[in-house]
Amino acid sequence: YVGNGDYRAAASIHVRHGQAIDTVLYKHIIYSEDFDYDDYEFMRVDTLVSERLTSSPRIVDTYGLCGIASLSEYAAYGGITRDVYGVRQGRYRRDKDGYFLFPDWRPLNKLSPVEKLKYALNMAEAVADLHGFSDGVIIHDDLKVSQFLWGPDGSSIKLNDFNRAIFRMWDDNKQQYCAWDESETRKNRSPEEYNGSHNLTEAVDVYNMDWIFYSLLAGRSKMDEEKTARVTKKGGKLKIDERYRHTNVADAKLVELIDRCTEYDPDDRPSIFEVVEELKEALRTAIADEYTIH
Repeated sequence: YVGNGDYRAAASIHVRHGQAIDTVLYKHIIYSEDFDYDDYEFMRVDTLVSERLTSSPRIVDTYGLCGIASLSEYAAYGGITRDVYGVRQGRYRRDKDGYFLFPDWRPLNKLSPVEKLKYALNMAEAVADLHGFSDGVIIHDDLKVSQFLWGPDGSSIKLNDFNRAIFRMWDDNKQQYCAWDESETRKNRSPEEYNGSHNLTEAVDVYNMDWIFYSLLAGRSKMDEEKTARVTKKGGKLKIDERYRHTNVADAKLVELIDRCTEYDPDDRPSIFEVVEELKEALRTAIADEYTIH
């Protein structure tokens, strides 16, 4: 047994090939749950995205699907969550908007500036592989730190869990992507999702990068996720201690990207490809600074 989500459970399976033993991940619908056709669709989409992105080293590989069960790449090193977050946050009080009230603004994780930018870049590149897929844009629609796992080398990062993914459809007559709508009440969604927009785009993924970037920046969750809708619907933005802008190049860049990725109008947000290029430049600067210091 490895773990479970809202409707699926996972276990590792050891497969023997002569003297060699491979480990794969077996995911299945929780058997105690009532049958729902949507479960089949979630499993199909999850497996299909992984299969179509097989060439990407930043996407978890899949090996097979049968109804409500699938086999996929096993992450022996687990998820990156424990490295990104610091101490448990349950002990802290929250303000009226749900933001955690920490006694100290400094990061709770132990990541160096270079490590923060490497993590951020690897995760952004994984999302860019979806948005830049050659057969059309794929939207993850559920980005958060826990969706990223360590690769087989223990240092690369892979994106996982595509059951909510959206394959954007193309209109040959209009020569543009078709409209997609979704009314959302789940945690940490974009303003357009909360407000019931009928023309959603991959900008919803860019908006959700703010949660990931803040987690890297501060080593903590940005706020009580259950209360984000109230703030987000009005165009409210994440409260970030201004001192982060002046600590180092990594923190300054993450603060800047958080602000730009959470613009109320999705057309005002950078594309994930622009985010990747900015992170690459910031990483080069951070590495040069680290080398100069030492």
